[in-house]
Amino acid sequence: MKEYRCRRCEYRFCSENGIPYCPACDYESLELLEENHSQIKEDIILEEHHIHPRFMDNGKGKGEKFKITKKQHCIVHGIIMNCIWDCVKEEDKKDAIEYIIRESKKFLGVK
Repeated sequence: MKEYRCRRCEYRFCSENGIPYCPACDYESLELLEENHSQIKEDIILEEHHIHPRFMDNGKGKGEKFKITKKQHCIVHGIIMNCIWDCVKEEDKKDAIEYIIRESKKFLGVK
Protein backbone atom coordinates (compact mmCIF):
# COMPACT_ATOMS: atom_id res chain seq x y z
CA MET A 1 0.00 0.00 0.00
CA LYS A 2 1.34 3.44 -0.93
CA GLU A 3 0.98 6.67 1.02
CA TYR A 4 -0.12 9.85 -0.77
CA ARG A 5 -0.66 13.50 0.07
CA CYS A 6 -3.21 15.60 -1.79
CA ARG A 7 -1.67 18.71 -3.36
CA ARG A 8 -4.94 20.65 -2.80
CA CYS A 9 -6.04 19.93 0.78
CA GLU A 10 -2.84 18.16 1.99
CA TYR A 11 -4.80 15.17 3.28
CA ARG A 12 -2.60 12.10 3.72
CA PHE A 13 -3.94 8.64 3.01
CA CYS A 14 -2.96 5.17 1.91
CA SER A 15 -4.25 3.54 -1.26
CA GLU A 16 -3.80 0.42 -3.33
CA ASN A 17 -5.66 2.05 -6.24
CA GLY A 18 -3.48 2.35 -9.36
CA ILE A 19 -4.92 5.79 -10.14
CA PRO A 20 -5.79 7.21 -6.73
CA TYR A 21 -7.59 10.46 -5.97
CA CYS A 22 -8.01 12.32 -2.70
CA PRO A 23 -10.87 10.80 -0.69
CA ALA A 24 -11.39 14.14 1.08
CA CYS A 25 -11.71 16.54 -1.87
CA ASP A 26 -11.70 14.30 -5.01
CA TYR A 27 -8.56 16.03 -6.33
CA GLU A 28 -6.37 13.93 -8.62
CA SER A 29 -3.01 15.68 -8.21
CA LEU A 30 -1.25 13.73 -5.48
CA GLU A 31 2.24 13.49 -4.10
CA LEU A 32 3.55 9.98 -3.54
CA LEU A 33 5.26 9.86 -0.15
CA GLU A 34 8.15 7.60 0.69
CA GLU A 35 6.92 4.27 1.97
CA ASN A 36 8.56 4.72 5.38
CA HIS A 37 7.52 8.36 5.62
CA SER A 38 6.48 9.16 9.18
CA GLN A 39 3.32 11.21 9.23
CA ILE A 40 3.47 14.35 11.36
CA LYS A 41 1.09 14.00 14.27
CA GLU A 42 -1.33 16.88 13.78
CA ASP A 43 -3.90 15.12 15.96
CA ILE A 44 -2.54 16.90 19.03
CA ILE A 45 -3.49 20.45 18.00
CA LEU A 46 -7.21 21.16 18.09
CA GLU A 47 -8.79 24.04 16.21
CA GLU A 48 -12.28 25.46 16.40
CA HIS A 49 -14.51 24.93 13.37
CA HIS A 50 -17.71 26.88 12.83
CA ILE A 51 -20.43 24.73 11.28
CA HIS A 52 -21.81 27.93 9.72
CA PRO A 53 -18.50 29.26 8.32
CA ARG A 54 -17.46 32.77 9.31
CA PHE A 55 -16.84 33.73 5.67
CA MET A 56 -20.49 32.97 4.82
CA ASP A 57 -22.16 35.99 6.47
CA ASN A 58 -21.26 34.79 9.96
CA GLY A 59 -18.52 37.29 10.77
CA LYS A 60 -19.02 37.03 14.53
CA GLY A 61 -18.84 33.23 14.42
CA LYS A 62 -22.21 32.62 16.00
CA GLY A 63 -23.72 29.15 16.08
CA GLU A 64 -22.30 25.69 16.61
CA LYS A 65 -18.54 25.24 16.92
CA PHE A 66 -16.56 22.05 17.32
CA LYS A 67 -12.96 21.32 18.27
CA ILE A 68 -11.32 19.25 15.53
CA THR A 69 -7.76 18.45 14.51
CA LYS A 70 -5.90 20.65 12.07
CA LYS A 71 -6.02 17.83 9.52
CA GLN A 72 -9.81 17.51 9.85
CA HIS A 73 -10.12 21.30 9.59
CA CYS A 74 -8.23 21.38 6.28
CA ILE A 75 -10.33 18.53 4.94
CA VAL A 76 -13.68 20.03 5.95
CA HIS A 77 -12.76 23.37 4.33
CA GLY A 78 -11.93 21.48 1.12
CA ILE A 79 -15.31 19.78 1.30
CA ILE A 80 -17.01 23.16 1.84
CA MET A 81 -15.32 24.53 -1.29
CA ASN A 82 -16.62 21.56 -3.29
CA CYS A 83 -20.13 22.15 -1.92
CA ILE A 84 -19.99 25.82 -2.89
CA TRP A 85 -18.81 24.95 -6.40
CA ASP A 86 -21.68 22.47 -6.74
CA CYS A 87 -24.10 25.36 -6.02
CA VAL A 88 -22.73 27.54 -8.84
CA LYS A 89 -24.93 27.40 -11.90
CA GLU A 90 -23.22 25.89 -14.93
CA GLU A 91 -23.63 29.12 -16.94
CA ASP A 92 -21.86 31.09 -14.15
CA LYS A 93 -18.85 28.81 -13.69
CA LYS A 94 -16.67 30.40 -16.38
CA ASP A 95 -17.13 33.87 -14.85
CA ALA A 96 -16.47 32.46 -11.37
CA ILE A 97 -13.23 30.83 -12.53
CA GLU A 98 -12.03 34.05 -14.17
CA TYR A 99 -12.88 36.00 -11.02
CA ILE A 100 -10.97 33.59 -8.77
CA ILE A 101 -7.93 33.70 -11.07
CA ARG A 102 -8.02 37.51 -11.18
CA GLU A 103 -8.41 37.91 -7.40
CA SER A 104 -5.72 35.28 -6.68
CA LYS A 105 -3.25 37.06 -8.93
CA LYS A 106 -4.10 40.39 -7.32
CA PHE A 107 -3.47 38.92 -3.87
CA LEU A 108 -0.17 37.39 -5.00
CA GLY A 109 0.87 40.59 -6.75
CA VAL A 110 1.39 38.95 -10.15
CA LYS A 111 0.01 39.77 -13.59
